[in-house]
Amino acid sequence: MPVAAFESEPQASAAGTVLREFGFKSEVVVRGADTFEERTRDFFAGNPHPFEPHALLLSDDADDERFARTVQRHYGIIVRNDL
Repeated sequence: MPVAAFESEPQASAAGTVLREFGFKSEVVVRGADTFEERTRDFFAGNPHPFEPHALLLSDDADDERFARTVQRHYGIIVRNDL
């Protein structure tokens, strides 16, 4: 099953939407208590942080090549893929 990590939920959701438009199942799992808006506010306040995944995108039927291209176009990092 392909899995990708994203720093922000909007990017993961957008990638999931693209996969669903191509007819694949996808699920976004979000972790952490802080929201995307809070992390954005911290960034513009001068408190940047290293890449820390806050959302995972899972798909059990997406073909690996389509999954990889979609994740890369939405600034995600592939955690597991069968390519």
